[in-house]
Parts: sequence; C-alpha cells; structure tokens
Amino acid sequence: THGGTHLVQCVLSLLASVLGMACLVLPPFPSATTAFVATTTTTTTTKSSSLTSTQLARKILNATTKHQLLQQTLLLAMAKHISALAGAVLLGAQRIPTLGIRNARRHLELVACDPVGQYLFYCSILVVWLGWFGGGNSGNGMDFVSGLRRSVISIQNGASAAAGMENAEIQAMSQLLDVLSQSSPPWFLSQSHGGAIVPLIMLTPILLREVISILWVVSDVLSLAFTTSGGRMGNFCQGVLSTARSVLDAFMSIVISSDQWKKADSFQRQRTLARLVSQISLALEVIVGAVLFGDAIQAFWGFSFGGGSATSGTIVGVRLPLKIVVGKMACAHLYMNFLLSRRRKIHALVGSIRSRNNE
Repeated sequence: THGGTHLVQCVLSLLASVLGMACLVLPPFPSATTAFVATTTTTTTTKSSSLTSTQLARKILNATTKHQLLQQTLLLAMAKHISALAGAVLLGAQRIPTLGIRNARRHLELVACDPVGQYLFYCSILVVWLGWFGGGNSGNGMDFVSGLRRSVISIQNGASAAAGMENAEIQAMSQLLDVLSQSSPPWFLSQSHGGAIVPLIMLTPILLREVISILWVVSDVLSLAFTTSGGRMGNFCQGVLSTARSVLDAFMSIVISSDQWKKADSFQRQRTLARLVSQISLALEVIVGAVLFGDAIQAFWGFSFGGGSATSGTIVGVRLPLKIVVGKMACAHLYMNFLLSRRRKIHALVGSIRSRNNE
C-alpha cells in the first residue's frame, strides 16, 4: 500500500517526531525589554543580577536552535509526503494493467488531494514562510538565524578573552541586548507574543499523525513478534500490547461515548481515531491561517504607515523590504485558498462542536 516507500516514510516520521518534540521543549526568543528587566533585577539576599550574559547568550542560542528545528521538522514531514506521492505513483503504475489508466488516475488523485497532498502543501507553505519571510525585522529567516548566532558567539568569545577585566560582564550584556534589539525575532516566536504556543500549534497537526503512524508500526511489529515467538519475548510483547490497548481504550472512552468505542471493531476504531485526529488538526490549521494572515497584515501596515527601518529594533511598525511584504501576503493568500478548499470540513467541524455543546 506504500509503493515500496514504507521504510523511508517510517524513518522520516521518526526523525520528524524527534526533532518536533525537541523544538517544543526549547524556549522561545527572549524579548530585549524582558531581558533588560531581568538583568537589572536584584534579589534581596544576594543583591546580584538575576541574569548573566552567559545565561542570556544561551537563551538566544537555544531559541535560534528552536527556529531551526521548526523548519527541519517541516522539511522532514514534507519529504515524507513527497515519498508517499512517489510511492502512490509507483503503485498506480503497477496497477494500470489491472485497473486501467482511468481508475489508476482516479486513485492517485484521491491520494494527492487528501491527506497526502494537503499536508504536503501545509508543510511547504510553512517552510517558505519561515525560511524566506519569517526572520523578524530582517525579513529572511535563514539570514536572521545565522546572523544572530554569529553575533552571539562572537560576543561570547570576546567576553571569554576579556574575562577578569573590569566591566567585562556589563559590556558583554550591553552588546547582547543591542544585538537582540537590532535583530528582533519574529513576533510569533517571541516570548512576549506567545512564542511557545505558535510552534506547538504549527507542529501538532504533523506530530499527531507522525506519532500515531510510528505507534501503528510498532504495534504491527509487536504483533508479529508475539505470533511468531514464544516464551519471555512473547509474554513481553503481549503485555506491551495489552497495556497500550487499555490506555487507548480509556482515552477514547473519555473522548467519545464508551459504548460506541467498545462496540466498534478494529476497522471502525481506526476510522474513529483518524476522524478525531483530522478534526483536531483542522482546528489548529485554521489557527495557523490566522497567524499567517495577521503576520501579512502587520507587515503591510508597517510597510505602508511605519516610519522605522528594518533595524529600528521594534517589531510592530517596522518597514520591511517590499519583496518580504509581498512574500508574506502571497503565503497568506495561498494558505487562505488552502483553507477555502477545505471549507466543507471546516463547516462539519463547527457543526460537530455545536452539537456537542448542545448535548
């Protein structure tokens, strides 16, 4: 059913899940104002600064790593769906003698439309948006991350060389604050604007599907190991499968009615779980669309009415280059068309939420 690309898809799913989890764990970009307040805050017992230059540099570097992991997770998910399309093409070509060209093309169109093609577009548009137009007041995301890392590492090396000199710590902290204010991070990744929430919203539709896909593969492997082996290995596999099944039954009995889940067979349970994941992902995709739309409106407003330049150190009101503004608006327009193509599912999701509230 995967056209010979099952192993590649499993490896890419595993890598995307690991990098996505690591991205969510790392902290967002600290704002220059928050960092300045933290550096001047003193405790009543030690009378010392609560944030050193080394700690601030580590926070900035971790945040740039978070930005990179976010892009890499999207790239791996995109590669997985490209391999799925390639597998579907190979499988369709092999079935042409049996099904005919028309039926094989119809099956390939169904795969390309939902969900493989849709999530390929979802990952692609976010990769373009983050990499080319998601770099804060510098516009380009890749240049923003690399330039910020070089500046922070250079300041750290200078501070290490000047260790022991008078005012070395103050000078290093001042340089870090200047770099952070002049190279402001994108507002959706800044700590003061929910920088920990937006990556979670972006990656949850991907991680849900990838983690569940990996769990299904592990379940299949354990089932095969249980049926082909005995003794301790067979008992261990049976215990793991029973525990996982009990946890899944308990969770799904809470989400949906207990009787409906218990009476369903294996195929119906898979469809119910897939429908639940699809509804959660669709709700989060709408929120991601609001983020892209808000980012495009803010960029257009700053370009039209903002008086500052791209290095003014502010986020709202910065005048970005015209190509960055046009790119942000194009990404938002394409994503809105993507959501409009799924408006039937969105209406069905809203209707199901209203019916649950009425109950």
